Amino acid sequence: MRVAIIGAGLSGLSVAWNLLQKIPCQITLFEKKGIGAGASGIATGLIHPYAGEQVRRSAFATEGIQATKELIAVAEEKLGEKIILQQGIIRFVQNEEQRQMLLSHFQTFGDVRPYSQNSFWIESGMTIDCPRYLEGLWQALFEKGARLVLQEVTDLNSLQNFDLIVVTAGAGAKQFPELASLNLSVLKGQVLKCRVPEAVVLPEASAICKGYLALTQERNTCFIGSTYQRADMSEHLQPELAKAELFPKIACFFPSVADLTVMECRAAFRVTRQGHYLPIATKINDRIWVLIAMGSRGLLYHAYFGKEIAIKICQSLVLCKLNFCSLG
Repeated sequence: MRVAIIGAGLSGLSVAWNLLQKIPCQITLFEKKGIGAGASGIATGLIHPYAGEQVRRSAFATEGIQATKELIAVAEEKLGEKIILQQGIIRFVQNEEQRQMLLSHFQTFGDVRPYSQNSFWIESGMTIDCPRYLEGLWQALFEKGARLVLQEVTDLNSLQNFDLIVVTAGAGAKQFPELASLNLSVLKGQVLKCRVPEAVVLPEASAICKGYLALTQERNTCFIGSTYQRADMSEHLQPELAKAELFPKIACFFPSVADLTVMECRAAFRVTRQGHYLPIATKINDRIWVLIAMGSRGLLYHAYFGKEIAIKICQSLVLCKLNFCSLG
Protein backbone atom coordinates (compact mmCIF):
# COMPACT_ATOMS: atom_id res chain seq x y z
CA MET A 1 0.00 0.00 0.00
CA ARG A 2 1.30 3.43 -0.98
CA VAL A 3 0.62 6.15 1.60
CA ALA A 4 1.11 9.89 1.08
CA ILE A 5 1.44 12.02 4.19
CA ILE A 6 1.17 15.76 3.58
CA GLY A 7 3.20 17.50 6.24
CA ALA A 8 6.47 16.37 7.82
CA GLY A 9 6.09 17.85 11.28
CA LEU A 10 5.33 16.14 14.59
CA SER A 11 1.96 14.77 13.45
CA GLY A 12 3.16 13.58 10.06
CA LEU A 13 6.16 11.73 11.50
CA SER A 14 3.99 10.17 14.21
CA VAL A 15 1.41 8.90 11.73
CA ALA A 16 4.17 7.56 9.47
CA TRP A 17 5.87 5.69 12.30
CA ASN A 18 2.67 4.18 13.65
CA LEU A 19 1.45 3.07 10.23
CA LEU A 20 4.77 1.37 9.54
CA GLN A 21 4.40 -0.55 12.81
CA LYS A 22 0.94 -1.85 11.86
CA ILE A 23 0.67 -2.50 8.12
CA PRO A 24 3.00 -3.21 5.17
CA CYS A 25 3.17 0.14 3.40
CA GLN A 26 5.38 2.56 1.50
CA ILE A 27 5.36 5.99 3.14
CA THR A 28 6.06 9.21 1.24
CA LEU A 29 6.06 12.48 3.19
CA PHE A 30 5.47 15.72 1.29
CA GLU A 31 6.81 18.96 2.75
CA LYS A 32 7.87 22.08 0.87
CA LYS A 33 10.85 23.02 3.05
CA GLY A 34 11.79 19.84 4.91
CA ILE A 35 11.29 18.09 8.24
CA GLY A 36 9.61 20.30 10.84
CA ALA A 37 9.29 23.26 8.49
CA GLY A 38 5.96 24.48 9.90
CA ALA A 39 4.75 25.06 13.45
CA SER A 40 6.64 21.97 14.67
CA GLY A 41 9.88 23.69 13.72
CA ILE A 42 9.44 26.48 16.25
CA ALA A 43 8.27 24.27 19.11
CA THR A 44 10.43 24.98 22.15
CA GLY A 45 10.01 21.52 23.70
CA LEU A 46 7.57 21.98 26.59
CA ILE A 47 5.32 18.99 27.34
CA HIS A 48 2.84 19.06 30.22
CA PRO A 49 -0.85 18.37 30.91
CA TYR A 50 -1.91 21.69 32.47
CA ALA A 51 -2.37 24.30 29.75
CA GLY A 52 -4.71 27.28 29.66
CA GLU A 53 -5.86 29.96 32.07
CA GLN A 54 -8.05 27.53 34.03
CA VAL A 55 -5.19 24.98 34.41
CA ARG A 56 -7.54 22.09 33.83
CA ARG A 57 -5.92 18.78 33.03
CA SER A 58 -5.93 18.20 29.27
CA ALA A 59 -8.02 15.25 28.07
CA PHE A 60 -5.91 12.18 27.22
CA ALA A 61 -2.95 13.81 28.99
CA THR A 62 -1.71 10.58 30.55
CA GLU A 63 -1.97 8.71 27.25
CA GLY A 64 -0.39 11.62 25.38
CA ILE A 65 2.66 11.86 27.62
CA GLN A 66 3.19 8.08 27.57
CA ALA A 67 2.91 7.89 23.76
CA THR A 68 5.30 10.82 23.37
CA LYS A 69 7.82 9.14 25.68
CA GLU A 70 7.64 6.04 23.47
CA LEU A 71 8.45 8.07 20.36
CA ILE A 72 11.19 9.94 22.22
CA ALA A 73 12.75 6.55 22.99
CA VAL A 74 12.71 5.75 19.26
CA ALA A 75 14.49 9.01 18.45
CA GLU A 76 17.00 8.60 21.29
CA GLU A 77 17.91 5.10 20.19
CA LYS A 78 18.46 6.28 16.62
CA LEU A 79 20.54 9.31 17.58
CA GLY A 80 22.39 7.70 20.45
CA GLU A 81 21.72 10.70 22.69
CA LYS A 82 19.18 12.01 25.18
CA ILE A 83 16.26 14.08 23.89
CA ILE A 84 14.77 15.02 27.28
CA LEU A 85 16.70 18.05 28.52
CA GLN A 86 14.94 18.27 31.87
CA GLN A 87 12.18 16.54 33.80
CA GLY A 88 9.69 18.81 35.56
CA ILE A 89 8.17 22.22 34.78
CA ILE A 90 7.30 25.11 37.13
CA ARG A 91 3.74 26.43 36.87
CA PHE A 92 3.22 29.88 38.39
CA VAL A 93 -0.29 30.78 39.55
CA GLN A 94 -2.02 34.09 38.91
CA ASN A 95 -4.93 33.79 41.33
CA GLU A 96 -6.51 31.69 44.06
CA GLU A 97 -8.72 29.85 41.59
CA GLN A 98 -5.67 28.48 39.77
CA ARG A 99 -4.07 27.55 43.10
CA GLN A 100 -7.11 25.55 44.18
CA MET A 101 -7.34 23.83 40.81
CA LEU A 102 -3.69 22.72 40.97
CA LEU A 103 -4.13 21.55 44.57
CA SER A 104 -7.05 19.47 43.32
CA HIS A 105 -4.81 17.95 40.63
CA PHE A 106 -2.22 17.22 43.33
CA GLN A 107 -4.82 15.20 45.24
CA THR A 108 -6.30 13.48 42.17
CA PHE A 109 -3.34 12.81 39.89
CA GLY A 110 -0.27 13.29 42.08
CA ASP A 111 1.88 14.63 39.24
CA VAL A 112 1.86 18.23 40.45
CA ARG A 113 2.81 19.57 43.88
CA PRO A 114 3.32 22.92 45.63
CA TYR A 115 6.77 24.33 44.80
CA SER A 116 6.79 27.82 46.30
CA GLN A 117 4.26 30.32 47.63
CA ASN A 118 3.03 31.15 44.12
CA SER A 119 4.05 28.16 42.03
CA PHE A 120 3.67 24.40 41.56
CA TRP A 121 6.04 21.73 40.27
CA ILE A 122 4.61 19.64 37.43
CA GLU A 123 6.33 16.26 37.88
CA SER A 124 4.99 14.89 34.58
CA GLY A 125 6.18 17.91 32.61
CA MET A 126 9.41 17.93 30.65
CA THR A 127 11.51 19.99 28.26
CA ILE A 128 12.86 18.23 25.18
CA ASP A 129 15.22 19.15 22.37
CA CYS A 130 12.56 19.37 19.68
CA PRO A 131 14.84 19.77 16.60
CA ARG A 132 16.83 16.68 17.60
CA TYR A 133 13.61 14.81 18.35
CA LEU A 134 12.30 15.52 14.85
CA GLU A 135 15.64 14.53 13.35
CA GLY A 136 15.75 11.28 15.32
CA LEU A 137 12.23 10.31 14.27
CA TRP A 138 13.00 11.06 10.64
CA GLN A 139 16.18 8.97 10.74
CA ALA A 140 14.18 6.06 12.19
CA LEU A 141 11.57 6.42 9.44
CA PHE A 142 14.18 6.73 6.70
CA GLU A 143 15.77 3.49 7.89
CA LYS A 144 12.40 1.78 7.45
CA GLY A 145 12.08 3.02 3.88
CA ALA A 146 10.09 6.25 4.25
CA ARG A 147 10.74 8.94 1.61
CA LEU A 148 10.67 12.71 1.89
CA VAL A 149 9.66 14.74 -1.17
CA LEU A 150 10.40 18.46 -0.97
CA GLN A 151 7.24 19.57 -2.69
CA GLU A 152 4.19 21.60 -1.72
CA VAL A 153 0.98 19.70 -2.45
CA THR A 154 -1.81 22.10 -3.42
CA ASP A 155 -4.23 19.60 -4.96
CA LEU A 156 -5.03 16.20 -3.47
CA ASN A 157 -6.09 14.99 -6.92
CA SER A 158 -2.43 15.16 -7.92
CA LEU A 159 -1.79 12.14 -5.65
CA GLN A 160 -3.77 9.60 -7.66
CA ASN A 161 -0.88 7.11 -7.53
CA PHE A 162 -1.34 6.72 -3.77
CA ASP A 163 -3.82 4.35 -2.13
CA LEU A 164 -4.15 6.49 0.98
CA ILE A 165 -3.62 10.18 1.82
CA VAL A 166 -3.18 11.53 5.35
CA VAL A 167 -3.21 15.31 5.70
CA THR A 168 -1.17 16.58 8.66
CA ALA A 169 -0.32 19.91 7.05
CA GLY A 170 -1.55 22.26 9.76
CA ALA A 171 -2.39 25.66 8.29
CA GLY A 172 -1.80 24.29 4.79
CA ALA A 173 -4.86 22.05 5.20
CA LYS A 174 -7.20 25.01 4.70
CA GLN A 175 -6.39 25.14 0.98
CA PHE A 176 -7.91 21.72 0.25
CA PRO A 177 -11.62 21.84 -0.70
CA GLU A 178 -12.04 18.27 0.55
CA LEU A 179 -11.49 19.61 4.09
CA ALA A 180 -13.71 22.68 3.81
CA SER A 181 -16.27 21.29 6.27
CA LEU A 182 -13.76 21.15 9.12
CA ASN A 183 -14.01 23.97 11.65
CA LEU A 184 -10.45 25.25 11.55
CA SER A 185 -9.02 28.47 12.93
CA VAL A 186 -5.53 29.80 12.23
CA LEU A 187 -3.36 32.05 14.37
CA LYS A 188 0.21 33.26 14.17
CA GLY A 189 2.65 32.44 16.95
CA GLN A 190 6.06 34.00 17.52
CA VAL A 191 8.76 32.87 19.93
CA LEU A 192 11.99 34.62 20.88
CA LYS A 193 15.38 33.07 21.50
CA CYS A 194 17.18 35.21 24.05
CA ARG A 195 20.73 35.59 25.34
CA VAL A 196 21.05 35.38 29.13
CA PRO A 197 23.73 37.57 30.78
CA GLU A 198 26.17 35.81 33.09
CA ALA A 199 24.79 37.64 36.13
CA VAL A 200 21.18 36.53 35.51
CA VAL A 201 20.06 33.31 37.21
CA LEU A 202 17.41 31.38 35.27
CA PRO A 203 14.67 29.38 37.03
CA GLU A 204 15.52 25.85 38.09
CA ALA A 205 13.35 24.49 35.28
CA SER A 206 11.31 25.73 32.34
CA ALA A 207 8.46 27.85 33.66
CA ILE A 208 4.95 28.70 32.48
CA CYS A 209 2.26 31.20 33.40
CA LYS A 210 0.53 33.44 30.83
CA GLY A 211 3.69 33.12 28.77
CA TYR A 212 6.54 30.67 29.14
CA LEU A 213 10.31 30.51 29.55
CA ALA A 214 11.87 27.35 28.10
CA LEU A 215 15.40 26.33 29.01
CA THR A 216 17.83 25.03 26.39
CA GLN A 217 20.99 22.94 26.47
CA GLU A 218 22.99 26.17 26.68
CA ARG A 219 23.23 28.01 30.00
CA ASN A 220 23.29 31.40 28.27
CA THR A 221 20.15 31.05 26.12
CA CYS A 222 16.44 30.47 26.63
CA PHE A 223 13.18 30.73 24.69
CA ILE A 224 10.36 33.12 25.48
CA GLY A 225 6.90 32.46 24.05
CA SER A 226 4.43 32.63 22.59
CA THR A 227 2.26 35.22 20.88
CA TYR A 228 -1.29 34.46 19.75
CA GLN A 229 -1.94 36.72 16.76
CA ARG A 230 -5.20 36.38 14.85
CA ALA A 231 -5.21 39.67 12.96
CA ASP A 232 -1.81 39.36 11.28
CA MET A 233 -1.49 36.38 8.94
CA SER A 234 1.70 37.56 7.22
CA GLU A 235 4.90 35.51 7.40
CA HIS A 236 6.95 38.56 8.43
CA LEU A 237 8.87 38.30 11.68
CA GLN A 238 8.01 40.98 14.22
CA PRO A 239 10.51 40.66 17.08
CA GLU A 240 9.72 44.05 18.61
CA LEU A 241 6.00 43.30 18.66
CA ALA A 242 6.66 39.87 20.16
CA LYS A 243 8.96 41.36 22.80
CA ALA A 244 6.41 44.04 23.72
CA GLU A 245 3.75 41.36 24.20
CA LEU A 246 5.79 38.61 25.83
CA PHE A 247 8.29 40.30 28.16
CA PRO A 248 5.59 41.78 30.48
CA LYS A 249 3.99 38.32 30.78
CA ILE A 250 7.30 36.72 31.72
CA ALA A 251 8.17 39.56 34.12
CA CYS A 252 5.26 38.46 36.33
CA PHE A 253 7.28 35.42 37.42
CA PHE A 254 10.79 36.23 36.17
CA PRO A 255 11.57 39.97 36.57
CA SER A 256 15.08 39.52 35.15
CA VAL A 257 13.56 39.01 31.71
CA ALA A 258 14.22 42.74 31.21
CA ASP A 259 17.95 41.95 31.15
CA LEU A 260 17.68 39.40 28.32
CA THR A 261 18.71 40.23 24.76
CA VAL A 262 16.63 38.99 21.84
CA MET A 263 18.85 36.94 19.51
CA GLU A 264 16.29 35.46 17.15
CA CYS A 265 12.58 35.56 16.36
CA ARG A 266 10.70 32.57 14.96
CA ALA A 267 7.14 32.50 13.65
CA ALA A 268 4.68 29.93 12.35
CA PHE A 269 0.94 29.39 11.96
CA ARG A 270 -0.98 27.20 14.38
CA VAL A 271 -4.28 25.56 13.54
CA THR A 272 -6.94 25.00 16.16
CA ARG A 273 -10.34 23.40 16.12
CA GLN A 274 -13.08 25.95 16.68
CA GLY A 275 -14.90 25.28 19.92
CA HIS A 276 -12.53 22.57 21.18
CA TYR A 277 -8.84 22.12 21.97
CA LEU A 278 -8.67 18.45 20.93
CA PRO A 279 -7.21 17.83 17.46
CA ILE A 280 -9.18 16.49 14.52
CA ALA A 281 -8.27 12.89 13.73
CA THR A 282 -10.80 11.49 11.30
CA LYS A 283 -11.65 9.95 7.96
CA ILE A 284 -12.82 12.26 5.18
CA ASN A 285 -13.51 9.57 2.57
CA ASP A 286 -12.18 6.16 1.56
CA ARG A 287 -8.76 7.59 0.61
CA ILE A 288 -8.33 10.74 2.70
CA TRP A 289 -7.71 11.05 6.43
CA VAL A 290 -6.67 14.04 8.53
CA LEU A 291 -4.76 14.68 11.73
CA ILE A 292 -4.72 18.43 12.27
CA ALA A 293 -5.60 21.25 14.69
CA MET A 294 -3.05 20.45 17.40
CA GLY A 295 -2.99 24.09 18.48
CA SER A 296 -0.46 24.61 21.27
CA ARG A 297 -0.65 20.95 22.40
CA GLY A 298 1.27 19.40 19.52
CA LEU A 299 3.97 17.83 21.65
CA LEU A 300 1.40 16.48 24.11
CA TYR A 301 -0.91 15.00 21.49
CA HIS A 302 0.98 14.15 18.29
CA ALA A 303 2.18 10.70 19.37
CA TYR A 304 -1.09 9.54 20.92
CA PHE A 305 -3.37 10.72 18.13
CA GLY A 306 -0.88 9.56 15.52
CA LYS A 307 -1.23 6.08 17.02
CA GLU A 308 -5.02 6.39 17.25
CA ILE A 309 -5.48 7.41 13.63
CA ALA A 310 -3.17 4.58 12.51
CA ILE A 311 -5.42 2.16 14.41
CA LYS A 312 -8.54 3.65 12.79
CA ILE A 313 -6.96 3.36 9.34
CA CYS A 314 -6.10 -0.28 9.93
CA GLN A 315 -9.62 -1.03 11.16
CA SER A 316 -11.07 0.69 8.11
CA LEU A 317 -8.85 -1.33 5.77
CA VAL A 318 -9.88 -4.58 7.45
CA LEU A 319 -13.56 -3.62 7.17
CA CYS A 320 -13.17 -2.76 3.49
CA LYS A 321 -11.47 -6.10 2.89
CA LEU A 322 -14.24 -7.99 4.67
CA ASN A 323 -16.91 -6.15 2.70
CA PHE A 324 -15.08 -6.93 -0.56
CA CYS A 325 -14.80 -10.61 0.36
CA SER A 326 -18.49 -10.80 1.26
CA LEU A 327 -19.43 -9.28 -2.08
CA GLY A 328 -17.25 -11.83 -3.84
